[in-house]
This record gives sequence, C-alpha cells and structure tokens, in this order.
Amino acid sequence: MKPRLNAIRQPIPRRRWAVVGLTGLFLACGGGSPTPAVLSVGGTYQTLVSLLPGNTCTNVTVQNNPTMVMHMPGSQSLSLTHASITYQGTISSSAAFSTTPNTISSGGSQLTITIGGQFSLTGFDATVNVNVTQPPPACAYMVHWMGTKDGAPNTIP
Repeated sequence: MKPRLNAIRQPIPRRRWAVVGLTGLFLACGGGSPTPAVLSVGGTYQTLVSLLPGNTCTNVTVQNNPTMVMHMPGSQSLSLTHASITYQGTISSSAAFSTTPNTISSGGSQLTITIGGQFSLTGFDATVNVNVTQPPPACAYMVHWMGTKDGAPNTIP
C-alpha cells in the first residue's frame, strides 16, 4: 500500500487522522452542557407529629403517620396524603409549599385544615393549622410535622 503524500510530497501520518476522527466522535456524542436540575420532592416521608402550644381546643391527640407526596419534577403543584387525607397545594422553586384549605368531617366534628412548610434535601418541616367549626364552640390548634424522606434525596435547584 502506497503512503498518502501531502502537497510537498511528504507522507501524511495516519494517527493524525485517527485523532481528528475521535475528536469528531466526542463532539457528536453530546459533549454539550448538562441538563439543569429541576425541583423534585415526590416520595414517602416518615412524619413525626407534635401538638404546638397556644391551642384553644381541648383533648386533642396527634399521631405519627407516613406522608406521601405526589409531585411531578418541575411542577408547581403537589399533593400530600397523611392519615388517609389528601391535601392539594403549590410549591415554589425554593421548595416552600402550602395547601389549599381542606374541610373534612370526622366523628361529628367539622375541621378546616391548611398546611405550610419547607422541603429540604432529606425531608420537610411543616405547620398544620386546624380550625374546628363543629360542634360549637369553634376552636383551633396547630401541629408540627417533621418528615424524613425514604430513599433518594430531594432535588432542590
């Protein structure tokens, strides 16, 4: 096989072409910038629950329960399910969240519940406000939720 010659009739080394070919291969394989991370907080959280001071209701008992968070990565909406009750809400890009008021009836009582809090990489911290309107007299209490996420950490850009 005859070697290839350049314009001044010198042999062209083959390895140069191999390097050029590999460089082109790397560029063709997506050597561009990485995809930016988007907010993602969906999953199951083991939730410790405690009654906060300053309540006007009597005989309130609270209980630990897992909290399931449904959240499509990048979405500004989410839902939380705790003790078989689902709450719809919104989440900001900084991972602060709040739910819309949820009115439920339980054991002859009517309660309106709202939740506000903040997600972190490993869980969330929230305050639950409960207003009891039935039976009279009306009263209110607040509960603290501290959730620790099972599995992979949250993504907070």
